[in-house]
Amino acid sequence: MITVIVLNWNGAEETVACLDALARLQGVTPNIIVCDNHSSDDSFVKIKRQLAVMSASNAIYRHDLLEPGGSLPGEVAESGCRYLGLVQTHANLGFAGGVNIGLRLALQDPSMQFAWVLNNDTRVAPGALQALVDTLSTQPNIGLCGSTLLYLDDPQRIQAVGGLYNPWLGTTRHLLGQAVYSPERCSTINTQQINYVVGASMFFRRDLLERVGLLSEDYFLYFEELDWAMRMQQVAPEYQLGYAPRSLVYHKEGATAGANDLGGKTSSLTSDYYFQTSRLRFAKRYYPWRYGLVRLAQIGIALNRCRRGQWQSCGLALGLLVGWVPGKWVPLARDESGFNRP
Repeated sequence: MITVIVLNWNGAEETVACLDALARLQGVTPNIIVCDNHSSDDSFVKIKRQLAVMSASNAIYRHDLLEPGGSLPGEVAESGCRYLGLVQTHANLGFAGGVNIGLRLALQDPSMQFAWVLNNDTRVAPGALQALVDTLSTQPNIGLCGSTLLYLDDPQRIQAVGGLYNPWLGTTRHLLGQAVYSPERCSTINTQQINYVVGASMFFRRDLLERVGLLSEDYFLYFEELDWAMRMQQVAPEYQLGYAPRSLVYHKEGATAGANDLGGKTSSLTSDYYFQTSRLRFAKRYYPWRYGLVRLAQIGIALNRCRRGQWQSCGLALGLLVGWVPGKWVPLARDESGFNRP
């Protein structure tokens, strides 16, 4: 049994489109849990309506409203149905916090073998889930598997097939990022190169998820997937990260956070704040002997932001370098983002 976790924040249209694509999956019919991360719009009502439509059109599905920290409807597992769950958090918990609400609910189902965490701004190809299942079924040493992420608005161009991390500078890079997609090119990837699975599509093996734990909520946005990969190396070194080339997922990158990360850029000061602070937090936690260099690399980030004309982000980078940031640049003080903690 597989459970899909989709996180929504003020993005009902994207989430409904994501659910519509999930309804057309071939080979495997998963359970689905949508976590609404305390949206300030009418997302909850729109998503609830979509789940009702999906349930009415497919007899195997039953939709239920769930509570954070609550329990799954026991009769669903007994009847052999699949559940469409909708849960609303009582605060915006960030990416990890919102996803973890869904994962905790999913883990209550003893029949669940895999959990698939998907960004709500993705559209999955019909065979995407079956390709992930086949990969983990034939390679028992893989604990977390990623997909081929393609740009939704340019589906012949690759966003990522995995991520690379430079611990000396604290920089990340998408493997095959911006390359023209071809099945042959993707099939030649050596998974030993991958340092992390990009968070838009993360397929977890249940027993390893229980061993390593849920996503770290110390990061409000960004670097959660790197943190989990590092913990996997520490807790279960016999496992490795995997990649399913035939699992195609089309990603409208940055829709939830208000960012546009095309080519490594960020257009939202809020998302850039979380990116830069999470970057420093991760380096300090796992590479403390290199943290000084990573922090010094803030100068390079500042120069890049200046080159793009992102003057506030430039100031943010320099502020984090010296250890002081104006309060108006901290998302808690700028409520326009909807995020409610720094």
